[in-house]
Amino acid sequence: MNDLIKAYLKAYVWPLPKFKREVVVMVDGVHSHGGLTDRFRHILSIYSYCKQKKIPFYIYYVYPCDLSLILEPNQYDWRIDCSELTYTRYDSKEICLWVEDPDESLQTKKKINQQHVSMLDKEIGSGKRVQYHIYGNSYFSEGHYRELFVELFKPSQYLQERIDGVREQLPDSYEAVTLRFQQLLGDFTEGSFTVLPESERENLIQCCIKKIDSLYSNRYFSTSKLLVTSDSPTFLERVRELPYVRTIPGKMEHMDFTKNRDLEMNAKAFVDLFLLSQAQRLTLIQAGGMYKSGFPKFAAELGGKLYNELLYH
Repeated sequence: MNDLIKAYLKAYVWPLPKFKREVVVMVDGVHSHGGLTDRFRHILSIYSYCKQKKIPFYIYYVYPCDLSLILEPNQYDWRIDCSELTYTRYDSKEICLWVEDPDESLQTKKKINQQHVSMLDKEIGSGKRVQYHIYGNSYFSEGHYRELFVELFKPSQYLQERIDGVREQLPDSYEAVTLRFQQLLGDFTEGSFTVLPESERENLIQCCIKKIDSLYSNRYFSTSKLLVTSDSPTFLERVRELPYVRTIPGKMEHMDFTKNRDLEMNAKAFVDLFLLSQAQRLTLIQAGGMYKSGFPKFAAELGGKLYNELLYH
């Protein structure tokens, strides 16, 4: 037995000090991570597990940019430097917790959540690794995201200044609407999702604007001003022509389909998230093959606000 293996056995295996075992949620681009909602439901779920088990918890989030430039630790310091990560097979183990369809039935969700917790118990509870690198989009702490998020995060000064700059343009009370087009309108590349022919894009834009205007005219909204958020800059440019609509400036790309590390662009989703969480009520509108985004529902839970979905065929 060579000296390196002996040193490892002495340091880590017999016995393994409990304080040496730690969990790191990895958002580094090695695997698909999903959008902001997928990433943070997963982060908060793993944090909840570690908190319950009293396991040190960290987040290594560098894809497509460094999270610590946008969010800072609040009550718990989750930061870890790349120099503190270990990738040897003796010291670390990768665990992947995937959910194929976030809109599964409640019974299926419960089964998946139980499987994920059981996998963590098996791998971490009885394992002998120093670090466990967790990938995936698990969501087994649904219903507790708000308290967990507050424990972990607060806006960085940079993000807070951006939030305040938009908040000054909004009234004290406002409702919000979110529309998720993916790449239907050809704004950017997002995997293999459908891109509408140019002749059909205008019809979808007009349909969505008419739905919003009809809801407003029929007093669906309780506030005089309406915050509208979307992943489509094309749609936002058009909908802001409605006199009662306010939008959030800035370019945005889907964070799992870009290598652009630009801080301003990557922070845009977080500005949207915080301003949505401050709305009186959030409404998701779907029409014409649009995506059922979990983003506004997640924002509503973070803010403890009302949430509704309107589907038009």
